[in-house]
Amino acid sequence: MTDKLTQKSLLHGTQEYEIVDDLLRVTTSGPLKGRKVLDFVLATLNPEPVVNKDRLEFYGRVKCGPMLSLVVDKPDPASFNAFVETLKTKIGEEYGAFTGDRDLAR
Repeated sequence: MTDKLTQKSLLHGTQEYEIVDDLLRVTTSGPLKGRKVLDFVLATLNPEPVVNKDRLEFYGRVKCGPMLSLVVDKPDPASFNAFVETLKTKIGEEYGAFTGDRDLAR
């Protein structure tokens, strides 16, 4: 299980994703953009991501566009897949805790 993933891009700079308690913290930094930090409450995300070309997108539980978009297999397939599995599990656990339905956490 891994709770941190860093993806680098010449175009978009560096994006760091970190699972912190019941949040997903996304830190974006780049030479032109500066540094930004966004926190997402895990219980608001749908645990089943959607593949869109070279990106894996997590949508909110309420119909809207993707709230989180990861580049598939970056920095490498093993660490990417480990992070995504941890994230999906943690989203299910947090939503189950939020609703009181422990079966959703499995």
